[in-house]
Amino acid sequence: MSLENNELYQEIQAWAQNAVFNSPTWSINQLDYSEKSISVIEVILSELAEKNLILSEEQVTMITQEYGCYLLLTAYKLYGGEFFWNSDNDQPMLIVGEPEATIVLLTWQKVRGRLLGDKADHIAYFMEQFGKEATHPEAGKQLIFM
Repeated sequence: MSLENNELYQEIQAWAQNAVFNSPTWSINQLDYSEKSISVIEVILSELAEKNLILSEEQVTMITQEYGCYLLLTAYKLYGGEFFWNSDNDQPMLIVGEPEATIVLLTWQKVRGRLLGDKADHIAYFMEQFGKEATHPEAGKQLIFM
């Protein structure tokens, strides 16, 4: 990884650690960057959505970034890859499978949608689909998960 990507990795790691630190007490021991922990993130976000909390735009952005980075770091630990900044969507992304394939993961929109109550933005299912492609990327395949 280049120095720029190391800095991005450190930033993603810091946001992910904030997600763990700010999570409900019941979940902290379960947030271990494992595949199983992805379901815990789904529960946390669905609980936040169901509580109909009045969150400021700043709070929504912070929660989105924290849990989005947690998911990116978990995917990195499970499937490898490399982090890049996606300037079109103004967020970090993980790319796996290169050079044979390009499987891209962007998480912030999905986390935001789930946080705001969109059940179609099911985090565990989304990450499972990414994982299937990341585990066995077909040569020449180019996919973006967002």
